[in-house]
Amino acid sequence: MGSTFQGIEIGKRGLSVHQQAIQTTGHNISNADNKHYARQRVVMNSMDPIYDPAFNRAEVPGQIGQGVKISEIERVRDNFIDDRIIDSSSLKEYWGKKNDYLYQVETVFNEPTGTTLRSMMDQFWSSWEDLSNYPEETAHRAVVQEKAEALGSRMEDVYRKLSLLRDQSNREIEAKVNHLNTVAENIKSLNEKITKSQALGDNPNDLLDRRDELLQELAGMADITIGRSDDDELMVFIGQQILIQGQKVHKIDLVGNPNNDGLLDLKWSNTGDTVLLRQGSIQALYEIRDRILVEKINAVDALAINAMDVINEIHKDGFGLNGKTNVNFFEQRALATNTFGEIDTDGDGLNDKTAVFRVTGRTSLDPDRPIGISGTMRFLKASPGGETEILVPYSKDDTLNAVIKRINRSETGVVAYMSHDNQLALKATTNPNDKKENFMIRHLEDSGELLVGLTGILTASGVSGSFDYRKIGEINKFQSNAQDITLTPMYHPSSFFKMSDDVRNNPANIAAARGKDVNGSGDYNSPNGQKDGSNALLIAAALREKPVMFDYSKTTDDFYNSLISRLGTEAREAKQEYTTQNELMVELENMRQSVMGVNLDEEMANMVQFQQSYNASARMISTLNEMLDTIINRLGV
Repeated sequence: MGSTFQGIEIGKRGLSVHQQAIQTTGHNISNADNKHYARQRVVMNSMDPIYDPAFNRAEVPGQIGQGVKISEIERVRDNFIDDRIIDSSSLKEYWGKKNDYLYQVETVFNEPTGTTLRSMMDQFWSSWEDLSNYPEETAHRAVVQEKAEALGSRMEDVYRKLSLLRDQSNREIEAKVNHLNTVAENIKSLNEKITKSQALGDNPNDLLDRRDELLQELAGMADITIGRSDDDELMVFIGQQILIQGQKVHKIDLVGNPNNDGLLDLKWSNTGDTVLLRQGSIQALYEIRDRILVEKINAVDALAINAMDVINEIHKDGFGLNGKTNVNFFEQRALATNTFGEIDTDGDGLNDKTAVFRVTGRTSLDPDRPIGISGTMRFLKASPGGETEILVPYSKDDTLNAVIKRINRSETGVVAYMSHDNQLALKATTNPNDKKENFMIRHLEDSGELLVGLTGILTASGVSGSFDYRKIGEINKFQSNAQDITLTPMYHPSSFFKMSDDVRNNPANIAAARGKDVNGSGDYNSPNGQKDGSNALLIAAALREKPVMFDYSKTTDDFYNSLISRLGTEAREAKQEYTTQNELMVELENMRQSVMGVNLDEEMANMVQFQQSYNASARMISTLNEMLDTIINRLGV
């Protein structure tokens, strides 16, 4: 006969197990609104029965049950869904950050309504057109001054706001990386606690939930890969580098890059190697700071320097009301401090390059007539690996217009056009690989006579007569007059878009008159009276209609429309991708919550069930107590 006390032990185990089950249910209910909490479930197993199979066991029926026990408190979670969410978090935050900044860039340009660069340029163009009709009136000259001032203020404002956005993105990179290091340290600390807890045979469910939450936060900042193959060590990778290995963290340092305005790069502290990212908010900030905003600033710079140079080119050839000529309308600040265009790029105190933006030939030509000569022009285009040689051939049956199109379509880093005096002009474009070399003609070489005898740009053919910006004294390779050569401007010409002092202080110096060619030389070298407004009309045409090549776009409108169109495309793509990734994340979160989320109805039903089981165990103990009382106190009466 079995012991009566055995039943009390079974009842006590039932009380203990169901009390723990009720506490776990209460823990689930209290975390019902915690989206990172995975519901917990008490796994109950029966105790080992008695007796073990053996020859010396008691002669009674064996395998007598000993009640219930808690084998574990398990966390209900699906790691496959978690890994998908981590991957999606990187993409969502990547496109979300791009969407935020591109919206701000669109706000800077404020197209198509409001006080925009387009509207300011249109008003400036109209003021020149009006001046061409009334060149003798001071009031119309004052309007030109006013519109030039307004355009300059707006140009400088766009540059300033884009630069502030770039600084803002750099500060945000710094904050994100510091936070990433902090999160990595927190994961390392959790790894230590989890390892110790698991060594004792426990399930550290709440610690695991906290770690998964931090891993998802980490994934939003960088594209991470999680290694779960080792039960004792969780490993987190960024690219091929280990960020976290169990209880060890490889920190990421922020290092200023002197070749990128001192802005911050990410380096591994243990190796000094660059951190390679593909997704996540930090990578998005990098692309915004170093590609998107640089492209937009370069475009505004190109718009500024080309507009200033084209207007100055025509304005210097005209005459003011007072007969004054060779006056710049806009003030242009050259990168070089000397008239030879020589600059010091390596900081050793010695000039080592010649920086020229535009050169115009000496000879006026009909661009539609066959050139009658053959040869090959050689250009060097900047490329990520250094320089790429581009050859542009021409033959005697080509017209100059055909050669110009061939140069521009080859995208050599130099664009060509016919000036207002029908002279061939060559000027540099922006450098997509190094903004410090924006607006520098790198190399001009001609095996024949197109750039030499025909157009009057270079002094000699072949290598000996070629212009190479990597040398000094190269400005002597040009036949052009000094007023037909524009030196490379200071960095970011859009930050300084102002009228020259001559024009600002005296509107009579505005050269609305083209003058007249007295001796038939093709040079308009003599004033033609106060009623002459033809030079103002040439400036208006150059601003709106004449293909004077703004980078690789023919006209101002083409260039600006391309800039705004590309910005709109980038912003629309970012918004669409962010919306898509956000919707995917909602679906994945719903899937995860369907597995690990707390269902209050289910928990209430479990609580009632566990309560009834607890009451039944208590009632069982009470019944056994009455039985023992009968045996001990009443059986002998």
